[in-house]
Amino acid sequence: MSMRPIKTWSYPGNLLDALVDTRRVVNGVELPLPTAGVAEARETIQRMLDQLDHHLIPRVREEASPAIVVVAGSTGAGKSTVVNALVGEQLTPSGVLRPTTRVPHLFHHPLDTAVLSDVAKRAKVIATEAVPRGLALVDSPDLDSVRGENREIARMLLEAADLWIFVTTAARYGDAVPWEALRAGADRGASIAVVLNRVTVDVAAQVRRELVDRLAREHLEALPLFVIPEDTHRQATVPRDVVGGLGRWLDSVAAASAATIVERTLHGAAESVKEWLETLAEAMDDQSAAAKDVRSEVRRCAGQAEHEGGDRWWATIPTGALTARWEGATADGGALFRLRNSMWVRRGHAREQRDAVLHEIYGDLLEAVESRLVYAASSVAEAMEEALRRAETGVGPWLAERRDPRDARQARERQAADAARRWLHRCQEIALALPGSEGGIQVVGEPGLTTTLASAALGIDQARTTLMVLTSQGVGDAVEEARGELNAARRHCVNREALDMMRPTDIPSLMPDASAKIRLRRAELRGLL
Repeated sequence: MSMRPIKTWSYPGNLLDALVDTRRVVNGVELPLPTAGVAEARETIQRMLDQLDHHLIPRVREEASPAIVVVAGSTGAGKSTVVNALVGEQLTPSGVLRPTTRVPHLFHHPLDTAVLSDVAKRAKVIATEAVPRGLALVDSPDLDSVRGENREIARMLLEAADLWIFVTTAARYGDAVPWEALRAGADRGASIAVVLNRVTVDVAAQVRRELVDRLAREHLEALPLFVIPEDTHRQATVPRDVVGGLGRWLDSVAAASAATIVERTLHGAAESVKEWLETLAEAMDDQSAAAKDVRSEVRRCAGQAEHEGGDRWWATIPTGALTARWEGATADGGALFRLRNSMWVRRGHAREQRDAVLHEIYGDLLEAVESRLVYAASSVAEAMEEALRRAETGVGPWLAERRDPRDARQARERQAADAARRWLHRCQEIALALPGSEGGIQVVGEPGLTTTLASAALGIDQARTTLMVLTSQGVGDAVEEARGELNAARRHCVNREALDMMRPTDIPSLMPDASAKIRLRRAELRGLL
């Protein structure tokens, strides 16, 4: 080859900023919902990240680096042999051991050492004057290697390439893997040549015709095709005159300026990214719509549960033990009997009895309210899960199965306990605000007055009567206010259950306008490239 490309192209710094921003935004996209086409969308994300990481960003950032020519193909296609023939030296081993190339080899001119591309970090780098200035030739591992690591390296190198040389044989030209790579390269505008290696004379015409037909069916008929005959002497070399056609093609597309290749590939890659961004934005819109639907279903179930039982739902709280304690405490001889007898009330022993009884009532009260709040939250959870599992799409069942039953139960019980204590705190504030509360506090203390009001709010008549005795006031408004706070406690537990159910959808990528950032990145790239 006689190429001496001099790179003169450059891009403004805002292009690099736009690519880096695009990479950051795309990397932050989450597509958790099982919507139609989500698997393809996730693959699109990975393709974009690979393209940005391995080609676009390094190429724009290191614009002085050599043009990358990757020689790739299937196992045993003779890639290393072709590389050696192109440069006219035995630079890389070739032989029958498969795979011959386990680590990519990058060959470059010694004067290009300081400006090598990002590809050099993942390859064995060899400087040789056999490679023209401004060009880097890469001998890649097999695309279909039995080693997954080799396949991944080969795929990464193709993403980074400015110029691709695909080497195949008469026995392997129909393999699926190379064709997938060819289509991907053509889609992003890479310069590609196909080399049909090791073709015997007797089948050369037929194989070439079949390969040309296949290229046409894949809409790749514009790709140049070069045929290298079988080496009958098994010397693992290709005469320079045989490989000359491929060398002249390289000269024709790269001799004027490697920048032409790089810029064409760069624009082709950027066009692919723009299309992928729109595809990703549409997938995000589908995810957002699905998330909105399941959230609406969850809220509907929570709304129904919130209104179950009407204004007197508190009557369903189990108060049998509470009522029995109040009846015993207020009966003749009980600790809360004769509260207006000031001499008896002031006795220390009587006060101790009242405190002990009210403490027991407080414990039963707290347990009854907590259990009912847990039941309300548990009921709405069951209703939400049942409704989600009946959903026509897979998103509903997916969301219903996100919560671990044990974690959900623990969270539910913790929320109910906190809500019950907050309610009792509000009852204390309401009780202390009652006219005449000072006299009641002197008799039963602030905790006792709070317990009495809370018990009255649960419909225990003895507690309501006791509260009236303690304050010498009408207590209807205070009781209703306490019941309103109890409604708020239940509403809080129900809503928390709904929020916990929806938590897997509470990510930025599922918000209604999440795709706007992706489309903004696409618009910015369209303005720059």
